[in-house]
Amino acid sequence: MESIMDICVVGAGIGGLALAHGLLADGHRVRVLERAAGPTRSGAAVTIFSNGAAALAGLGVDLGTAVRGTSTPGRTAARGTSTPGRTAAPGTSTSSATEPGPSAPAGGAAPSGPATVGGAPLGAPIETLASVDAGGRRIMRADLTVLWRRTGQQVRTMPRAELIDRLTAGLPAGTIRYDAPVGSVRTDPDGAEVVSAAGTDRYDVVVGADGHRSAVRCSVLSPEPAAEVGWDTWQGLTEVLSSIAGGRTGLLAVGTAGLVGMMPAGQGRTQWWFDVRRGAGPEPAGTGTVGWLRRLFAGYAEPVPELLAGITDADIGRYPHVLHRVPDRWGSGPTTLVGDAAHAFPPSQAQGANQALEDAWLLRRALHGDRGDAASALRRYERLRVPHVRLVSRMAASERTNLPVPPPLALLARLAPPRAGGYAYLRLLRRFSSVLANERP
Repeated sequence: MESIMDICVVGAGIGGLALAHGLLADGHRVRVLERAAGPTRSGAAVTIFSNGAAALAGLGVDLGTAVRGTSTPGRTAARGTSTPGRTAAPGTSTSSATEPGPSAPAGGAAPSGPATVGGAPLGAPIETLASVDAGGRRIMRADLTVLWRRTGQQVRTMPRAELIDRLTAGLPAGTIRYDAPVGSVRTDPDGAEVVSAAGTDRYDVVVGADGHRSAVRCSVLSPEPAAEVGWDTWQGLTEVLSSIAGGRTGLLAVGTAGLVGMMPAGQGRTQWWFDVRRGAGPEPAGTGTVGWLRRLFAGYAEPVPELLAGITDADIGRYPHVLHRVPDRWGSGPTTLVGDAAHAFPPSQAQGANQALEDAWLLRRALHGDRGDAASALRRYERLRVPHVRLVSRMAASERTNLPVPPPLALLARLAPPRAGGYAYLRLLRRFSSVLANERP
């Protein structure tokens, strides 16, 4: 039987909260420390691809993304089965869950009992991803239902705040301690000590899930910050572009000014963003950010002008693209990292949240099989995740998706049928994924 541990997760973002669900289901005593005063509702929307949805299902969180008629990765128990090992904060009695066997289409699998958190599907499904040039001419259409059929999980875009709310609501009361910024983490042969605004406490394992400015990373790995790479995303989530919001197609328009993305996000809302290279034009001044974007993207075809006519400066936020060098090890002793704390990279591959969920899924699996040597389990987790994350990071850092497509490549992409585009995405996701490969630390 695996040992029951006291585990501290630093950061109540998507990766940290999802990890807490999985660890609690295994009977561990979990405390989540969050520096903010309440649930973090920043950011617009997030696209959860099939790998991220499968990871969530394996951690006990159901987004309503499973495709009817197929088995869902990590869901092996019948309806009505109770969830073993659900615990509150450290100090509460626990019971251990046994690891269920994997079951998933196309080789994907996630260790878990029945999903413990669910509700109505969040956001909107994305069945097709279309790419056009600045003039509106088709470059590519990818049939993303291929991913659904091969993995059992939909692709959905949803407000980040709603995903955070679902993850938060599914945790036992007292699991998360807000207003608790972490100052330092110290390790010794017997565990780790976390110094925070809430006090000083000891744990068997500490996981930094506190973003690219991670205090845990600074303490146990390196104080070197993530570097800004010269691109910014200007994004928002509003009721605009009914033709996009009411459909199931995401649209990407790319040209010399940069990329414009538009995704349905549910309830009449569209997630939209502009990826702009710094120095592409004068910085916002006088007429405001939206006025600057209107000048910068003036030559783009519809629906970009309609989008720009329907948003205001109050709707938009700026997010600089940052990049970490992905190290071989993500911690020392009984400490490690997940998500942006370990491997921040630009959003151009739409894998930031998905890779954090992949981390959480594999880390839970590593600790599930632990026989008392937590540090060794963490190093096994890191060794398996590093190759996947380095591939995503390298592709994202190239910012290639934000650049005009050379005419010969655009012609080839235009000739490819949508199903071919879907299978290309599937092959790429499998290279990115520990979940779809059913990896075991």
